[in-house]
Amino acid sequence: MKKFYLHNGHETIGPFDREDLYAQKINNETLVWSQEMITWKKAGEVNELKIILQTTPLPPPLLKKKTQVNQYKKARNRNFNIYLLIAIVLIACMAIGYTMLSEKKQSNQETSIPADDSIQRHVRNNITSLVKVTNNQYEVSTFGGISNLDVIVSNNTRYTLDQVTVAIDYIKKNGGIYKTENLTFNNIPAKQNISLSAPKSKRGLAVKITMQTITALELSLCYEYKNTPAVGNPDPYNCNQHEKNNPDHVNATIGINRSLYLQERR
Repeated sequence: MKKFYLHNGHETIGPFDREDLYAQKINNETLVWSQEMITWKKAGEVNELKIILQTTPLPPPLLKKKTQVNQYKKARNRNFNIYLLIAIVLIACMAIGYTMLSEKKQSNQETSIPADDSIQRHVRNNITSLVKVTNNQYEVSTFGGISNLDVIVSNNTRYTLDQVTVAIDYIKKNGGIYKTENLTFNNIPAKQNISLSAPKSKRGLAVKITMQTITALELSLCYEYKNTPAVGNPDPYNCNQHEKNNPDHVNATIGINRSLYLQERR
């Protein structure tokens, strides 16, 4: 009976009968040799052995440790980039949402009022926080005196202000008032500022600026600094209320032409 030798890549083993080759689990690539062969052949090339060949899938090549580490690092970096992108998108969405919420809150500041009040009443009652008076960086001479003083009135309401009057006190070194000047601002558009230059003063080291009156036909507003609202009055700066409480007041002082005002009220 023919004998076969096998070579496992390291050494030659055998001889084996054809039946014994079953136990060796040879495949098409296994090198075999017998006395009739001139040289070694693959088992798949020997006709006698084809019927006993076992088709056994070869395992995948073993990755080197360095290759495994590199693949792990690539997978980790890929996952990190995905999480980073998700985080950036979430932060951007939160920032956009916060900005929109802030703008909405600011735009609704004037209208966030109790249900039983009107928008205009709310604006009238909060007029001193919505209309502001400021000044620039003026000059003070060495021996006293104010120059280059600009006064700015900011209208933060949604209504045109017909007239705003401002008092400027020029303060002396001892804290007393050297003199007081008045400025009148006319037709201040909604959400805008107007500035006027104040008169120079030969004395004084500082100034104190006080808003005296604010009037607006569109808003039915008659505000006066010197008039303290009555306790319990829900709408003290309404022109109707002002006219009732001050029947002898000169309309020019509050900046409203009486005939025009009455015409607008009709």
